[in-house]
Amino acid sequence: MTVRVPSNSLKKPGRNQIIAMTEHIIDIKGLNKAYGRTQVLHGLEMQVQAGAVYGLLGRNGAGKTTTLRILMDLIRPGSGSIQVMGHRPENLPLSLRQQIGYSSDSMQLIPWLRADELLNHNGAFYPNWDPDYVGLWLKRLSLDGRKRVFSLSRGDRQKLALIMAIGHRPRLLILDEPAGGLDPLARQEFLESIIELIHEAGTTIVLSSHQMSDLERIADHIGLMVDGRMRLQCPLDALKSRSRRVQLIGQGLRLEQLKAMPGVVHALQRGALLEAVLDDWSPDSEQKLLARFGEVRIESSPLTLEELFLVYTSKLTAGGATCPA
Repeated sequence: MTVRVPSNSLKKPGRNQIIAMTEHIIDIKGLNKAYGRTQVLHGLEMQVQAGAVYGLLGRNGAGKTTTLRILMDLIRPGSGSIQVMGHRPENLPLSLRQQIGYSSDSMQLIPWLRADELLNHNGAFYPNWDPDYVGLWLKRLSLDGRKRVFSLSRGDRQKLALIMAIGHRPRLLILDEPAGGLDPLARQEFLESIIELIHEAGTTIVLSSHQMSDLERIADHIGLMVDGRMRLQCPLDALKSRSRRVQLIGQGLRLEQLKAMPGVVHALQRGALLEAVLDDWSPDSEQKLLARFGEVRIESSPLTLEELFLVYTSKLTAGGATCPA
């Protein structure tokens, strides 16, 4: 039977999460990586607090997968400082490696094994592997453990990879597009597994996904990558509360006057209408607009994470952006 967790409880810390919210379980500074002559990461900065659910965003080719693979010591960086649980990935002790779970949509699974055989094989590497917990998730995700891996659909292979990543209830869970091949019901079950890990053990989760609505439900921090650089790292609530889409309607409005205002990320004009996205909205912002533009009608509305993503990836300057206070 599936346990439904109320959406308003998604971001409350688990009982073990409170102890280390100021610690960085992941700390990246000045990370560079190139494949041949193609530079993929350019001085990347990324910090993830213990107990956080960190949504890593970016267009295709932004460097998200490369970053996560470096964290997992699947590839080596060119230069820079990388700390995972206080160690460089290549020096991470086995006892700490066994507290990390990882799933990617490109994972290669042993095709001739049955799903339950692969799970048992995987579990042998983890002292905390929980067969009962694994069996529960096989049922929840409607995955037949008797089937050979090669006979599974893409979505079922992703379900299997996810169970492999969470079967030992990891302290740190790194997920690279884990739900891309899942149907809506399976994605709902996947989100519930993430919620349970947060509430039961305070698991730190780094999640790269193009499913913005999913990230908006569970992430409490986001990192936005553009062309191999971290352009924005913020608590999600702070970013959403300080960002507004604003429309000014009136006569004689000038676009350049709006663009010159502090905090304007994006602005355009359609006849008598000016529209802008501001990243420093506050209770007195409307009065400031009236003082600058005079008698105009002002309408403001919050933005979804997907809308913020589109604004920041299309209009962000080379200098980056400031996280709202």
